Amino acid sequence: MKNIFLPKVTMCIIALFTLILPASAQNTNATDEYKETLKKIMDFSGTSTTTDDFLQRLSSIMKLNAPKKDEAYWNEFSKNWKEKVENKVFEMYMPVYEKYLTLEELKAVAAFYESPVGKKYKEASLIVMRETTPLLVQQLHTEMSKEVMPEKSERAKRGEQRLKEYEQKQKRDKELYAQAYMLPSDSLVIVPEEVYEKAYENGRSTTPSLYSIERRKNDTKVTFIQPIYWDWQWLYYSPGFKIIDKKSGDEYNVRGYDGGAPMGRLLAVKGFNHKYIYISLLFPKLKKSVKEIDILELPHKKDKEQLPSNDDGKSKSYFNVKVKDYQVVSDKKNKKIYY
Repeated sequence: MKNIFLPKVTMCIIALFTLILPASAQNTNATDEYKETLKKIMDFSGTSTTTDDFLQRLSSIMKLNAPKKDEAYWNEFSKNWKEKVENKVFEMYMPVYEKYLTLEELKAVAAFYESPVGKKYKEASLIVMRETTPLLVQQLHTEMSKEVMPEKSERAKRGEQRLKEYEQKQKRDKELYAQAYMLPSDSLVIVPEEVYEKAYENGRSTTPSLYSIERRKNDTKVTFIQPIYWDWQWLYYSPGFKIIDKKSGDEYNVRGYDGGAPMGRLLAVKGFNHKYIYISLLFPKLKKSVKEIDILELPHKKDKEQLPSNDDGKSKSYFNVKVKDYQVVSDKKNKKIYY
């Protein structure tokens, strides 16, 4: 019989915490008053009722995997796990909440959802979900399985191994984020709406769009339109970038960022949520005879050292680019530096 336990349990848990997350948060010290305020907001959002419904559905699913257990067992199981789930929520979410919301801001959330503070907390809820929900789902599934089915199956062992690997990836990602080079906001230029709408007329994308090619005295400046979808977002342009002349096969390896950011290192952008910015790379000066090129982001040894685990693995490559279609002349009187 096909095991339907994990997919349905995962869906139930995610559904529960999607409703819990209206109590998300940012930075302060853990205090009893903070915890009580957070509990009030969670109660106000209907979390207790949602928890009861969730456990009823979860018990029904688990009964299919353990048909020999009687009703008394499942009643006791639900009672115990109601408290465990509530404790687990506070155990995992409290430290994250305290990073993103003060006690005063937490109080304001309950009565002022549409205020600037309210919008800030809603944004933080996405971060909370992304950081904690996958780990919480894995932990609850593993612990529940041990109670209902004490014997350790090969599947359980594989699940524990995946959890261990996930935790290792999370730890490495946090280290990379902490070491990322923060682009100075006063050096970044926001792309005008009419420009990015034309570049992304077929819909939103996380892939940068080629914007311009500028032949300069000593180099070639290639500018991209970079979408930013989060308040804090990492960026990475590989040192493996190169331009290839379609006719001669000549290669022009990337020299670095026009704004001077370190090449081959993770970059970070803060405060440009749902905006588009310019990112420019410098290459050697193209020969005058170069008419059509490929701009390729090829693998480089630095990539594995710098890329987080949530990288999509897609290279930023642009083929059969006609230089004249993107060629621009710089305004020397009011030159803009793009990172």
